[in-house]
Amino acid sequence: MSILQIHKLFASSHEGWDAFARIQASSLKLFVFLVVPFSLIPPLMLEYAGGHIGAAMFPDTSAQAWSTAALFFLIAELITVPLMAWAIKSVANSKGVPCDYHAAFMLAAVAPVPLWLSSLALFSDQIVLIVAIAILGLAASVTLIFRGAESILKVEEGLDAFDIAYVVTALGLSAWALLIMLGLVPALA
Repeated sequence: MSILQIHKLFASSHEGWDAFARIQASSLKLFVFLVVPFSLIPPLMLEYAGGHIGAAMFPDTSAQAWSTAALFFLIAELITVPLMAWAIKSVANSKGVPCDYHAAFMLAAVAPVPLWLSSLALFSDQIVLIVAIAILGLAASVTLIFRGAESILKVEEGLDAFDIAYVVTALGLSAWALLIMLGLVPALA
């Protein structure tokens, strides 16, 4: 699947997702080539923002504290993706949808990409713009979870896909809130 076709994951439950599924990449390969590169963006942006907007808003916070927070943020992100895959598998199975770990991992690996990309808004010093882009990233991730539940997890009933997406999104939001709090620890300390 070409990066130029990524928009198809949002628009269609099958066209883009079928191409994504045909890649047949192992969970390890998805982790190394999708999760790791994209999950590096938020910690790098946290490091950048800590020296710019963070220095203006939290002048008593050292650069070392921002670097430490960025490192912990990265570690937490890398741990969160396999845990979310496990959660997706558990939720799907509890709804009577047969789901293996690999399918759940595919969904867990691609769903946070818009959130990771939304951290690029930290190049701006406009808080309203940063928040707006984060909300758009969140909406895009929820869309990916819903579309992926229909296609990757092979959920036939739209209501079941919505139910799975709802539970997974709630879990993901909890994880993302914890990650954000982890990123703000230096400023709050």
